[in-house]
Amino acid sequence: MIVTIHQPNFAPWTGYFDKMTKADVFVLLDTVPFTKGGFQNRVKIKGPGGPQWLTVPVHTKGRLGQLTRDVETNELKPWRGDHVKTLQTLYGRCPGFETAKAMLEAVYARETTNLADLCTDLITRLRDHYAIPTRLVRASELEATGSASELLAAVTAELGGDVYLSGPSGRNYLDESVFAERGIALDYHSFTPTPYPQPHGDFAGGLSMLDHLASGADPWW
Repeated sequence: MIVTIHQPNFAPWTGYFDKMTKADVFVLLDTVPFTKGGFQNRVKIKGPGGPQWLTVPVHTKGRLGQLTRDVETNELKPWRGDHVKTLQTLYGRCPGFETAKAMLEAVYARETTNLADLCTDLITRLRDHYAIPTRLVRASELEATGSASELLAAVTAELGGDVYLSGPSGRNYLDESVFAERGIALDYHSFTPTPYPQPHGDFAGGLSMLDHLASGADPWW
């Protein structure tokens, strides 16, 4: 059984879902520290001037080292309505806009202030929309502990996995012996975006799955 692991990012890019299609179980790693300036609360979508950020504001002041599962959204800003308006402005004439808008509004209607809950909900809805059969599990629901390779191997073993699918950068930091000791093989995911029709000029890769959905593109897998 193939297990892959990644933080529950906000509206992740297409490569995130490509990796999901290659695994039996996808673990949302919400038990590690939140990375400010990373992709856990922001993603790029397509604008007239090229890719631009869509960001969920979160509380970080005085919360250094907080775990991803504990991060709270900043409700002093009307970001939910702003996101929907931005999507309308950038994708309003695209064939998949209404589907993308309805999905985003359904997630935001829950009004959760927990970032990991919000991201997990949106990831789950995107997975279901594209009929990806991969099982989603949150790391906080498991007993595995440790750090770095030890944690990843422990999570994989707890789920009964015999293959861990890493991102390409894993070649630079994973300790393969830790996996080998548990009888777990390592594989490395690679992904090159397949161009699809987008608004605002030539195709740009590395964008949110919301861009793919709003653009009305077909799955590439």
